[in-house]
Amino acid sequence: MSEPASGSTIELLAELIERLRPATEPVIVVATDLVVSAAAISPVAEDAFAGTSAMVVADRTGDLRVLHHQVVSAGTTFHTVGAPTHKSVGVLRISVADAPVAVAALTTLREHLAHEEIVVAPNEFPELVLVALVRNGVSVRAVGLVDVPWFRGARVDPDVLLRVDSVPVDRIRRLQANRIDDGFYSTFVVRKASKPLTRAALSLGLSPNTITVISFVVGIASAFAFAGGTFGWLLLGAVLLQLSLIIDCVDGEVARATRRFSALGAWLDASTDRVKEFAVYGGLAVGAARLGNDVWWLVLVLITLQTFRHMGDYDFARVQRLREAIVPVRSLLDPSDGNAISAGLSVATAMQASRSMNRSSIVRWAKKVIHMPIGERWLLISVVAVVAGPDWALIALLIAGLIALGYVLVGRTLRTLTWHEPLVGSGVQFLREQIDLGPLGSAIASVFPESRRTRVLSARWGWSIPALLRLLELGAVTVLVLQVFPDAVVIGYVWLFVVAYHHYDTLYRTLNGASVPRWIVWTGLGWDGRLIVVAGLALLAASASAFATGMLVMAIALFILFVPVASVQWLRSNRVVGGEL
Repeated sequence: MSEPASGSTIELLAELIERLRPATEPVIVVATDLVVSAAAISPVAEDAFAGTSAMVVADRTGDLRVLHHQVVSAGTTFHTVGAPTHKSVGVLRISVADAPVAVAALTTLREHLAHEEIVVAPNEFPELVLVALVRNGVSVRAVGLVDVPWFRGARVDPDVLLRVDSVPVDRIRRLQANRIDDGFYSTFVVRKASKPLTRAALSLGLSPNTITVISFVVGIASAFAFAGGTFGWLLLGAVLLQLSLIIDCVDGEVARATRRFSALGAWLDASTDRVKEFAVYGGLAVGAARLGNDVWWLVLVLITLQTFRHMGDYDFARVQRLREAIVPVRSLLDPSDGNAISAGLSVATAMQASRSMNRSSIVRWAKKVIHMPIGERWLLISVVAVVAGPDWALIALLIAGLIALGYVLVGRTLRTLTWHEPLVGSGVQFLREQIDLGPLGSAIASVFPESRRTRVLSARWGWSIPALLRLLELGAVTVLVLQVFPDAVVIGYVWLFVVAYHHYDTLYRTLNGASVPRWIVWTGLGWDGRLIVVAGLALLAASASAFATGMLVMAIALFILFVPVASVQWLRSNRVVGGEL
């Protein structure tokens, strides 16, 4: 039998509301009956980049439903949860940004409690607050508790305390350093190799960003080694590429173990990965040329393909979460959560089918391998380059990339067809920030009403627009160079490298809630302006060498703008204050 909310619960709500009103720092709510190591809850309690979040464990008999790592329904003894997937640990973080909405929600909740319209158990204060947040539309990220003993209850068995205290903090930090949802090769090989290096890095006190720079240097060295072409150089390149991949895992493990996260670190880690990979493509092409095989065309196609794929990967994932993990505002007085995923029955059916397939570990890991994440791509490059040569490494990568692209496009097409409502708010803005429209294109676009431009991005296929624009720009230049000016293929590689880097820079900033300033976008002419200039060079150039010279001058100018200038602007922005190198 549930007990009425006690006066202490109302008093706690009043205290929490007062702490949230100034909105100067996040507020942490911890259940009074929670027994767990303090280190285990640090991802929520201590992570400055956590945002509003709740600590959870997987449990289909629990009191939470989690979708795309977001809490979409929470329960108490009064509020039920249909189709639960997780259980609340009892740790909740309310960010400064969400404080105003939280104050309004908790004020309403307090009024209901005062009139005894809601009846809850006395120890459910964090869950009660979580219900108020979720039902008022606050986005609450679900953070998984690592595999350590924990307990909720008024009476604590001494054996429980002994088990909780028996887990060393170092072990907890190591568990927290693990990354979820990695690929097959990274999970079973790379992560095991990275653990000793992570322990050494922690002992030396190296920052995550310092480790990222080390990985970058090793990765560039592998590109130069691949350029040697002979077996010895290819073997060295393969070893260095794998070492770079292992070190690249170390920076994330150190960041998670020490809670040293920053927007700078996320941007630096992601952008250097792309530079390393595209540099390796070039190194393999040089190595193949030394052996008498001209495969530069493959490099241009691979850069275009990989950029198109990545843009689609990130944009689909973000839009899918925004569409399918939206929580409709619901009255706190309604005991039921409606047992309906906001995106609709068709989405629920698709998710159930996906979960059914993933119950088989073989199927789940096979799907990850087919997707060709970075670990699998770099393993393929290393093995095939040594066994069959640099040209075959690029050919194998293209074949695997096309298979992966076909696989993800089929799945995303089927999922997109289940979406019916338009995308709104931050999702549209997220896509708009990546359009990269120059001054000419912006002037033309301004002729059309804002509602029409927004409607295009908010449509069910809006997530694909940035990726398609990247395919249009990079693909058009690739076709032009290969079909009309094949002697300028190396210059074309440099041009594509620089422009692709700019698009990745734009994407990673947007993922971190920032954007490339308009003056950088417009100085770089936008994707439309660059295509016009390249087309003009092709039409006006008196010879292939003149076209190549024009493309080189343009590539150098864009490099200066998109790499040192844009990077300095990013480093000086408020988004990376506190980042460490």
